[in-house]
Amino acid sequence: MRYPLLSITMLSNLIFISSVYAQHRPPPPPPPGGNPDSQLQNIVKQLNLTPINQQQLNLPTINDKKAQLGKQLFFAKNLGGEQSAACVSCHHPVLGGGDNLSLSVGVKAVNNLDQQSHDLLGIGRFNGDDDNNLPTVARNAPSVFNIALLTRGLFWDSRVERTPNGQIVTPDSSVDQNGRRRPDGNLPPNTTLAAAQARFPVTAANEMRGEFLTESENQALRASLAARFNSEDNTWLSEFNQVFNEVDVTFDRIAEAIGEYERSMLFVNNPWQQYLQGNNNALTEQQKAGAVLFFTPRQQGGANCVACHNGPTFSDQRAHLTAYPQIGEGAGNQSNTGTSQDFGRENVTGNSADRYHFRTPSLLNVALTAPYGHSGAFQTLTEVVAHYVDPVRSIDRLFAARGNVPFSNGLAPFCRLPQMVSIQEKNNIACEDIFPDAYQNSKEVVNYLMQARTGQVSARAPLRRNTRLSPTQVNEIVAFLNALTDPCANDRSCLAPWIIDGNDVATYPDDLPLVAHDKDDTEL
Repeated sequence: MRYPLLSITMLSNLIFISSVYAQHRPPPPPPPGGNPDSQLQNIVKQLNLTPINQQQLNLPTINDKKAQLGKQLFFAKNLGGEQSAACVSCHHPVLGGGDNLSLSVGVKAVNNLDQQSHDLLGIGRFNGDDDNNLPTVARNAPSVFNIALLTRGLFWDSRVERTPNGQIVTPDSSVDQNGRRRPDGNLPPNTTLAAAQARFPVTAANEMRGEFLTESENQALRASLAARFNSEDNTWLSEFNQVFNEVDVTFDRIAEAIGEYERSMLFVNNPWQQYLQGNNNALTEQQKAGAVLFFTPRQQGGANCVACHNGPTFSDQRAHLTAYPQIGEGAGNQSNTGTSQDFGRENVTGNSADRYHFRTPSLLNVALTAPYGHSGAFQTLTEVVAHYVDPVRSIDRLFAARGNVPFSNGLAPFCRLPQMVSIQEKNNIACEDIFPDAYQNSKEVVNYLMQARTGQVSARAPLRRNTRLSPTQVNEIVAFLNALTDPCANDRSCLAPWIIDGNDVATYPDDLPLVAHDKDDTEL
């Protein structure tokens, strides 16, 4: 389902690569050391890169009873305040564990005819609560795949976070007199990070809550949702009793089961893993060259991607200022919640040194998770790699800006983002009117990065100036990123054990499963 979207931009990517580098000096020679295969073998030894040992991870499988219950809950619209949205609304396995949208649409979903369409996922899902159907969820939906490998923090700003002493802090945490978040006292012992994260989408009005119990605190809301699963009108209580052997359904158990389902979604059997296991033919020569650039430091002519994208998930799980474009209504900030800007990690810590910092995403299966960035502003990996080479030029190109004036022609890649195309077509709205502050907000962020590089503003982890890359080198890095895709993650039949579809309706515990379909009414 992704390939038609990518093919739309194929020609523009060729134009893009040429335009980005036409005015740059010739790039440095590739890192020394012989052919790509021998270079990569040396890197693997030097960095002690080893394959993921799945047996040592001790993770649940999808066949475990708790994960099976979690699967049913993940597709349950009964967890939505208005019984219209489920966890899967933004994280469907067929959509790379996300939703294919730049910015998610949670509650109030409608189709192109403005009819309620809660089960329509991906392109063609619109926000029915806005005159122009603009999404009100401020950030792109991260993939739920391989969430078990993320041990430090979840959400783009790591607002659900494991501390060095092993405790978990969340938006429900109290804050001490020094401004530090304390462990969330609502979490039962041995809560996983995934289970802690599962407690919060249900509390967000524009994601799953809607206008349900708008004045209630989070814990009261969760208790009200859990009460639905103790009803005699469904068989949820029986399902829970078989797994937990308890009298009542509690939200703690709901979150635990969902967390186990998510933790079972381990998709790491990719060509890169096969290469690390000794199959030298698992990667193409182009992918090997891209891997060399990926792992080689900037001082040696490499792209130094590994500085942030390291470890088994290809993420250091820390927050960085990389100046990704800011589109959408933004997540607000502590000092001015009316802004369409997004201060990222600063919203959590209250520290201005964290301004515009976002968690490094995993690169596992990244080829399946477009659009990219916390606001889903880039549709292709080529654009992403080029952004790290020259963020200023990247922002101007995204909005076709000339002389700081955006939309100077009709070729702005922002306007060709599939979600923006669908909004323009449905409402006959000009691209520049969709999010009028998007370019200025994005320029503000990239200017902040430039100031951080020169010490004019304090920033905890700003993106450092990178090596120039030729079009060939960009293509090599992108090819390597494609080698991080587990074939199962892109195969509907292989993903079937993680999906509730029409075949499961008769045995589902209630009459509100989200059986997803696309804009053409084809079941996902």
